[in-house]
This record gives sequence, C-alpha cells and structure tokens, in this order.
Amino acid sequence: MIKRLVDRLIFGGLLIATLQIPMLADHYLQYLSGFFDANTQQVDAYTANARRHGFDSAESMIDALLQEPNPIVRVDAEHKLEILRQHHMLEQAMETLSNGHLLDKALFMFNPVRLDELKRVLVHFKPGLPIDVESIAFCIVVALGLNLMLYLPLLLCRRLRKNNSRPAASPN
Repeated sequence: MIKRLVDRLIFGGLLIATLQIPMLADHYLQYLSGFFDANTQQVDAYTANARRHGFDSAESMIDALLQEPNPIVRVDAEHKLEILRQHHMLEQAMETLSNGHLLDKALFMFNPVRLDELKRVLVHFKPGLPIDVESIAFCIVVALGLNLMLYLPLLLCRRLRKNNSRPAASPN
C-alpha cells in the first residue's frame, strides 16, 4: 500500500513538473519578444540608413564600414554585424517558441548554451497549468515515461531476486 502511495506521489510530482514546461515556454517567448522587438528596430534602422546612403542592404553597408581605415568605424561595424547575427538567432528562436512542438521548445530552452538566459527567464516565472489539450496530453505521456524509467530498475531487481530465490529444479 505504501509503495502504491509513493508511486502515485512520484507520478504526481513528475506530472506537475512536466506541466510547467509549456508555461515556461510561453514565459520564455514573452521574454524574447521584447528583446526581439528592440533588436528588430535596430536592424530596421541599419537597413534604412544603408538604403539612404546607396547600399543594397545593411550587410553591404557593414562590409563597406569594415574596410574603413578608422578603427572606431570598424569597431562600430563589428557591433552592427553582431546585432544582425543576434537578430537572425532571435528570429529562429521566436519561430521555435511560437510554432514548434513542445519537445522542440523544451530542447531549445534547456540547451546548456542558453543556461544564463534560462536563469533570467526563471527569475520571474510563476508556475501554472497549461490549458491546451495537446500540452496536457504530452506532459502526461512524459510523466508516465519518466515514472516508468524511475521504477524500471526496481522492477528488474525485484524480478531477479524472485528468480534467484526459487529453488532450483532437481535433476532427478
């Protein structure tokens, strides 16, 4: 009886933990949205400035600035180039967090490369429950899988003990 209670408590804890993943993904998306909007404004300003001065794109303007002999101009161009790279990465992140499957979102968020960013998101995260059926179903399946993975070694050990404790059949 106690084993069943412990099993149910562990499953309940796993389910509550996995139900936080969709909520965290939404929170992460909101966090990146503000950063993406500010970054997009900068990239748009670079593009407008490039066109105003006869360049086809912000990248071609930056390439020209990187060729300038003045080091301050080159440093500024490198900064602009980094903003463009960030913008490209943010576009991919927004796509994943907006339209990706929950597994893709989780892999994105829990990538060790983004650990510092995840920590900043978690500072303001409040636990909750998702309201879409797909997320709930996915979380139940994941919680059941994790629960099984936790208990599989115990079940195997119990079966091995049971098989070893049986008396060996006599050869007679």
